[in-house]
Amino acid sequence: MSDKKITVLGSAAAECIPAIFCVCDTCKQAWKNGGKDFRMRTSYQLGEFVRIDFGPDAMAQEFRYNLHSEKLRHIIVTHSHEDHFDTTLFYYRKSTSFSKVDPDNTLHVYGGTGVMRKLHLAAWEWGKTIGFNGDFSCLKMKDHELKAFEPVELPDVDMTIYPLKADHMVRVATEEPFIYVIRWEDKYLMIANDTGYFCDENWEYLAKMNIKLSAVFNDCTGCGKDWPTNHMSGKFIMDTKKRLTELGLVDENTQYFVNHFSHNGHMTHAQLEEYFNPHNIGVAFDGLEVNL
Repeated sequence: MSDKKITVLGSAAAECIPAIFCVCDTCKQAWKNGGKDFRMRTSYQLGEFVRIDFGPDAMAQEFRYNLHSEKLRHIIVTHSHEDHFDTTLFYYRKSTSFSKVDPDNTLHVYGGTGVMRKLHLAAWEWGKTIGFNGDFSCLKMKDHELKAFEPVELPDVDMTIYPLKADHMVRVATEEPFIYVIRWEDKYLMIANDTGYFCDENWEYLAKMNIKLSAVFNDCTGCGKDWPTNHMSGKFIMDTKKRLTELGLVDENTQYFVNHFSHNGHMTHAQLEEYFNPHNIGVAFDGLEVNL
């Protein structure tokens, strides 16, 4: 079995499922069903050392999946929304705080302009007590601002990050949200939640990559509804898979999943499987493990 394992740590949108405070029929059904209908905020673990997104459920996911965050070396962030990027826990990396951090462990954080801005604003607040000097050395961290279509190498884990534009947060001028293609040794995967249907620049870039995707995680916030912008769902997921197939990036061996579900989509896990499985699309759930 491959040692390149992806673990889906969470599969919900911002409000989780069952949603906080909610009495809708979907949430009532989730409470009744439990299991795969219980969903924390979306995040992924790649092996021991890489996390995709770091939201407010990070500690709960750590305990549930025995993650050992002391081993983390790289956090790749899609965008600055709080369900995908919560800076609170980074404070505990400071040298005089409650955690004893390995002196050889530098935690690298990657993201667009909005992610960097949020990280620096948090550090500015911490600076009142920890003397933040702008280089994150007191937190044993290093920040890396990404640009669309400019690959970044992670040599210690044999990965390359390819940031592509996400159709998300389009009214926020200070944000540059991303979806990602990631090369992991000799395999490629795509993390494409929190985006609408891909822009022309993405399709043009993907057409030139000449790769095969071993796994794809496609936004499905609206579940069976036909949402084309800001998030994706319904027929636009099938359209995305079809075009990726036409470009040669996806074939019958690609493990293709939908992920990032809102209770406002009003579908249980079983209903999602009934809708997507006939299209050879799997439905992600908290704890799903995918081997490349």
